[in-house]
Amino acid sequence: MKRFVRILSLFLSALLPVSLPFACAAAADCSNPFERGTLFCEKFRIPALLTLQDGSVLAAADLRWNHGKDAPQNLDIAAAVSPDGYGRWSYSVPNRLEDYAEGAGSSESAAYIDSALLQSESGRVFMLCDLFLSGTGYLNAQKGSGCLSVGGKSRIALAERESADYRYHIGDFSGGFAPVMEEDRETAYSVDREYRLYRDGVPCTLAQRGDADAPTGKTVAQSVFFAASELHVFPTPFLCLRHSDDGGKTWSAPALLNPMVKHEAEAFLGVCPGRGIRFSFCGHERLIFPVYSNENGREHALTIYSDDGGKTWQRGEDVRHSLLLRKTSESQIIALPDGRLRMFSRNKSHFVGCCDSTDGGVSWSKAKAVLRLFGTKNCMVSFINTSKTIDGKPVVLASMGSNLLRRADGVLRVGLLEADGKIRWIKTNRLGKGFFAYSCLTELSDGSFALLFEDEAAHISYRVFSLCDDGTLAFADGAKA
Repeated sequence: MKRFVRILSLFLSALLPVSLPFACAAAADCSNPFERGTLFCEKFRIPALLTLQDGSVLAAADLRWNHGKDAPQNLDIAAAVSPDGYGRWSYSVPNRLEDYAEGAGSSESAAYIDSALLQSESGRVFMLCDLFLSGTGYLNAQKGSGCLSVGGKSRIALAERESADYRYHIGDFSGGFAPVMEEDRETAYSVDREYRLYRDGVPCTLAQRGDADAPTGKTVAQSVFFAASELHVFPTPFLCLRHSDDGGKTWSAPALLNPMVKHEAEAFLGVCPGRGIRFSFCGHERLIFPVYSNENGREHALTIYSDDGGKTWQRGEDVRHSLLLRKTSESQIIALPDGRLRMFSRNKSHFVGCCDSTDGGVSWSKAKAVLRLFGTKNCMVSFINTSKTIDGKPVVLASMGSNLLRRADGVLRVGLLEADGKIRWIKTNRLGKGFFAYSCLTELSDGSFALLFEDEAAHISYRVFSLCDDGTLAFADGAKA
């Protein structure tokens, strides 16, 4: 079987011209925002990257501390801002949980995981991620929205410690706090906007844990996302949205979107990491994040979207897929010249999945394999529109692994957009041999491009390059692929 796959790989490689980068332009040196040791963290995963309206560059990644594992595990999310994408990064950790100490590893921890970035026309920046109750992850998440219907409104449900009776719910926020209700009666509990728990107005606390679940000696505030708290949420993922009005330097309290978009019949509804998209639809701005679910036991990509600047969110329809793909999950979206949107999706084949929307991302055509986009199966891919043209055609860039056997051998593919929405893939630039997994592209304000990508297990690298007129690359640091 492996011999067949290698032969298939050689055959498919002949379909596209392959070029190595050469020097056609030079740019300033650049530095990696998430090199080992940054924020005292040794392991990073899940890159997200976005150039903002003022030319600054925002990056995000999971802080995996001393492990590379998904939830359930001790996971937080950091953000880094550069004034131009060439270094001088400054940091914040907008998504942080304190039930376990930084640097500790434990499958009993609460977790933030998988971020996507988006900026609205107003300049507001959004970060969407998944938030899990202690000890919960994709594989053991339970079916349900995590909410109760109370008086026709969907409310975040709570249960007492070690109880599965979710008879409490969080009421309306006022003055930074919301009461915890039992039916229509206020209890002694309340939460603040970070969902930390109070009893009779006094913060509830617990002992922080470290490696091997040993107490660290530090007392921390209880969160309803800690299973050991006096009240806790339902063990299913919560879509957590924060915003920044200063370019990613500081961040708002979280908004939990489950009451608006998560179905009772699905165990998982989670973020497609990387980027969302902003575009004009029917005369107004629409914000879109791609997400994916497993409502019917198989993963399907879809979107959540907002037409009011991110205040409220709606859910689109699941993407149907061909038999070859077998699923669609982590996806990225570009805009086409005729007003359609195109979604490219992770799946179980060796080809990227692709589908189109004519109604602003609400519904999608059946996802099919793009035979020109072959490579590593079952791995996230990055696609972006650019301001560049070649032969008068707008350029689309895509980064992905090309190895058919494992997550390895990254390539950057250059496509030309035709007026009818067809993409002619003209170049495949090899980024080097070896491990290559998740990645995210952005166009810098000077017309260069940046790529944030996983080049080792739980390690992220950053490269800046120029795009030459023939579709080849010139790296800012002068390095060759």
